Amino acid sequence: FDIVHDHCGFTALAMADRLDTPLLHTLHGPFTTQTATFYEHHAQKAWVAGISEAQLAMGPANLRSVGAIPNPIAVDSWPFRRTDDGYLLWIGRMTPDKGPHRAIEIARAAGQDIILAGVVQPGQRAFFERHVEPLIDGRSVRFVGEVGGTRKKQLFAGARALLVPIRWPEPFGMVIIESLVCGTPVLAFDEGAAAELIDDGVTGFIVADEEAMVAALRSLDRIDPSACRGWVEEHCDVGVVAGAYEMAYRRVMRAAAGAPVGARLSVRQLVAP
Repeated sequence: FDIVHDHCGFTALAMADRLDTPLLHTLHGPFTTQTATFYEHHAQKAWVAGISEAQLAMGPANLRSVGAIPNPIAVDSWPFRRTDDGYLLWIGRMTPDKGPHRAIEIARAAGQDIILAGVVQPGQRAFFERHVEPLIDGRSVRFVGEVGGTRKKQLFAGARALLVPIRWPEPFGMVIIESLVCGTPVLAFDEGAAAELIDDGVTGFIVADEEAMVAALRSLDRIDPSACRGWVEEHCDVGVVAGAYEMAYRRVMRAAAGAPVGARLSVRQLVAP
């Protein structure tokens, strides 16, 4: 093999110095005190790819990085709509950091209906029963549980906007590009990678708090659904991401051969002819 591309977590990176083949390790989760210590210890054994610049910025300084390459999405397999069915959408894990309770309060303050979707996982039941379930009335606030496949795509495509009132440094945010690819704008707090995935004022809005998100909902008519989908096509479509990784592979192989690799590149630079 020319290269090993690892998505499996810690083991392959820790063992990478036992391979004759160079290894590229994609970082998928956020850095914590414990994981940052691990990566600092093993940093010289392989190269890493981040899924956002925000994620990489939280990592140890000695990481050998090819840069940030976003998670991919098959654009053509997702529906696109210029019109909506009038509801706001929140979708994710039922945790305080993800902010389903904040999304409900934002929708209520704006006088708009909201649909919440997501599984209540073990350990999340108490939060859900105390802070979310009492706000669900089946009319203006609806909870549809875990969704996938066609139903999930329909929810994104029919929404007026996706609300992402997160309060944690999310390293990517797949729901953001799933919403945008359907032509549905996204409103998010300025946390983690949100500002890298949302072109503020063009595909949605980056805001500071709940009050600002309510105000931003009044400006949704400024957002062109085609711009939302076009951004995803340019940055996250499968072909774009695959091309970026192919260039990253070549960079890691040159490094393994002792050739200079140059400065870290952006995705656009990685896929340029």
